[in-house]
Amino acid sequence: MLKAIALGKIGDDGTVLKATPGISISTSISPGNIFNGGDIGYTVTLPPGLVDDDDYVVQLTAENYGEDGPDYVITSIASRNQSANGFEVIIWADRIQTMMNPGYSIKPVRSNWHFVIYDIKNGAKKS
Repeated sequence: MLKAIALGKIGDDGTVLKATPGISISTSISPGNIFNGGDIGYTVTLPPGLVDDDDYVVQLTAENYGEDGPDYVITSIASRNQSANGFEVIIWADRIQTMMNPGYSIKPVRSNWHFVIYDIKNGAKKS
C-alpha cells in the first residue's frame, strides 16, 4: 500500500489553506500555448528531504470552478515538471456550458485545489 507523505489544500490565489509543514506555493508559471491561456498555474515547492527524486505519485483534485462561485463546469487538473523539489499544477475549465460560446472554450483558470503525495519507493509492492 502506498503511504501518503504530504498533502495540501490550496486556495485559488495560491494561498496554502492547510498543508504539510514546509510546503510552499507560487503562482508564476505559464501553462504554455493552451488557447492563449496567459500566466496561470501553480508551482508546489516541497520541503527539503521529503522525497529523494521524482519517483512519487501526485494525486490532484480541483474544486468546482466558477467566476461567481461554483457553476459545475467541466474542470481538469494536471501536474507537470515533477522533480525532487516539487511540481507544477495547471487547472482548466470548459466554459461552453455556461457561456454557449462556439468552438474551443477551455481555458486555464484559478480554482481551489487539493493534493496528496504518495511515496512509491517505500510503499509500493513490485509485481
